[in-house]
Amino acid sequence: MNGQRVLGLLQLPVATVGAGLAVFGSRALVRLPPPATGGLFGPAIALLTLSLVVWAGLFLLPLGLLIPPTGRYGIEFDDNQRRLLMSTTITVAIGPFAGVGMAFVTPWIVPQTLTLSTCVALLPLGATLLWRAGQALRSHAA
Repeated sequence: MNGQRVLGLLQLPVATVGAGLAVFGSRALVRLPPPATGGLFGPAIALLTLSLVVWAGLFLLPLGLLIPPTGRYGIEFDDNQRRLLMSTTITVAIGPFAGVGMAFVTPWIVPQTLTLSTCVALLPLGATLLWRAGQALRSHAA
């Protein structure tokens, strides 16, 4: 077995782990209770940890889908779809740095910037997956 064949077998598992991390982290973030009056250190660590879990998931999902499939195992994307997946990966990778860089201007803008970069990253990812699903449905209907 050559290296490219082994790498191709990892496309769907890597993407699935990324999707799982993003969903788990998002659900846990939504369910976090409000901070108690005792202190903010614990809730801040929980918020930071879950945000990193969501970030890792949103990074791994398109990165996994960018791995070329092997034979009949995996999802084949065309060049334009791969560009959209790459833009998602780049947006997720750079978004937190833009938010942290803006913290020097106004500290309260960091959460909004991170949320905005996440939403912007989800747009090309969703468009790519819907585009590919439409292609698959059209080819099976014909």
